[in-house]
Amino acid sequence: MPIDWVTVIAQIANFAILVWLLQRVLYRPLMRALDERRANVDRRLLEAEAARREAEAEARAHREALQELEQARGLRLQELEAEIEALRAEMTQAAREEARLRREAWRRQVEDEKADFLNRLRRRAGDGFVTLARRSLADMADEDLSDRMARVFARRLSELGPEDRAALRQAARADGGARVLSSLRLSAGAQADIARAVAALLDASADVSFQQDGEIDCGVALQVGSRRLGWTLGEHLDALEEDVAAFLDLRLEGGGEPWN
Repeated sequence: MPIDWVTVIAQIANFAILVWLLQRVLYRPLMRALDERRANVDRRLLEAEAARREAEAEARAHREALQELEQARGLRLQELEAEIEALRAEMTQAAREEARLRREAWRRQVEDEKADFLNRLRRRAGDGFVTLARRSLADMADEDLSDRMARVFARRLSELGPEDRAALRQAARADGGARVLSSLRLSAGAQADIARAVAALLDASADVSFQQDGEIDCGVALQVGSRRLGWTLGEHLDALEEDVAAFLDLRLEGGGEPWN
């Protein structure tokens, strides 16, 4: 059968037109859609990868922040523990120091009270001793003791220094007489001894009188004008009492025991 070239050519032209139409109407839009979809997928993949990386970076930053926070918390806890320990040690030391100061204050108070008590006790004991000595001497005083004291007084007059002798002689010249005072009545022999000592001391012509004086504590005194010279146990006891008081005051001011 002969080939109908017109038909063949027409078929070829129809096929070419169909292919062109398919390519233009279907294939190109389809390829374009596929390309766009592929581009969208690629873009989303890139975005997802970027998001993943960003999430990982944020997670890493978060973990690092948590680690730093944990380290900072640990350091702060250590600092707080150190501060608490230092505060506890300081408060303990302060409490010990306060307790020590209170003990020292209490000890000083006790020592002061002890010293004051001992001081008052020993002063009272010293006063009692002096009072007892006065009473004992007054109880033991008799004419024999008075005569012995008078002889001692006469010897003391003879042993006076030049200045005392000159002062008594000047007072005797101004007054003209001398009085011998005694706590007890002197015997005639004792009066004679004292009169001779006074005459030798002042002047042979000096008028000497004897008088009993109850204010004199167991002793004898010579009164010439305004000057008075005596030897009495009372004066010795007064001096002893002053020495005891001065000794106690000195010991207490020096911080020592009142009596050792």
